[in-house]
Amino acid sequence: MTSLAAFEKTLKEVVGAKRVSASKMTSLTESALKSMDNDTQLVSILYRTHKSLPTPGKVSSLYAFDALARAARSKVTKYNLTGDVNSEKGNCATFLLKIEGVLDGLFQDMVVTGTPETREKAKKILDIWTKSSTFSPKVLMRLKDVVKDAEQENGKAVTTPPVGDPRTANQVSTPTPPIVTPQAPAPTATPVDPTQSTLLALLHQAANGGLNTCVEQPLKYILSLLMPPIQPNSVKRWCIPP
Repeated sequence: MTSLAAFEKTLKEVVGAKRVSASKMTSLTESALKSMDNDTQLVSILYRTHKSLPTPGKVSSLYAFDALARAARSKVTKYNLTGDVNSEKGNCATFLLKIEGVLDGLFQDMVVTGTPETREKAKKILDIWTKSSTFSPKVLMRLKDVVKDAEQENGKAVTTPPVGDPRTANQVSTPTPPIVTPQAPAPTATPVDPTQSTLLALLHQAANGGLNTCVEQPLKYILSLLMPPIQPNSVKRWCIPP
């Protein structure tokens, strides 16, 4: 098995596992460092594999990019390597230059079309690369813009108010009429018989000594005939409420 075939096999094992294995990642890094002469093919395998993965595997793929990029940066710093993208033979420096060419697509995939988890992981990896100067400031700033634009678009999608129903947009709301409580009719005064009124006045005058007994007694008799007798059960007795 060639070194590139071994690298691809190990890469698929890393991104296909349910959890990231430190030992598998170490094996992948060692395999990549041995194949830096074929830097273009390494970058092609990395990016092609990433794009073919379902969302859960993309986080492991991002970790693979991170591990290989930082290992290559460590070699460049340690041995003061330089690279030319047009050189026929690759090394760790040219590997970093060529991997920069696919980072925009990688981060677009992670933060724009990915999930909240992939966006968060991409931001953490970018923060690590910034602190360790894994890539040039120009590249890192470009990646930060990708993350920033994705966050702004995501915020717009969350805060956009819902569109009203066009079928009811032009309808005029009809105010609800107030509820009128009917009032009880005012009690009407019972008309008083004028004859009865005159007799009552005469009795009042008799009580004050204005009439003699001969007139008072016939008046009481006539008034008793005009007024209905009070029934014993017509008057309710007040009692203490139970």
